Amino acid sequence: MKYVMLIIDTPAEPAQQSPEYGAWYAEIGAWYEKWGATGKLDGGHQLQGADSARTVRAAGVTDGPFVETKEVLGGYSVIDADSIDEAVEVAKTWPGVDRGWIAVEVRPVIEMG
Repeated sequence: MKYVMLIIDTPAEPAQQSPEYGAWYAEIGAWYEKWGATGKLDGGHQLQGADSARTVRAAGVTDGPFVETKEVLGGYSVIDADSIDEAVEVAKTWPGVDRGWIAVEVRPVIEMG
């Protein structure tokens, strides 16, 4: 079964131009290599910042997500796992979760068609 890991940026993550951020991105690259080699990773993408988003509603289209939170969706990865518990164990290894920089929501994917 497929599970999506919604990778949520928080205000605690390192500043983009800091050396700590560069080191963290190296960890993320290693994470993708590790899990890609297991066959459990089925893609994923980093998203541009919330300021580049558009939200579509019945009333029209607005700039940005305008969520009343400091945490925003920063990207996602799709994991092939036998259970949500297995997918959660993979999500726990996402770089920065252990340091409180990132939160990860794990949700089952509904296969369409």
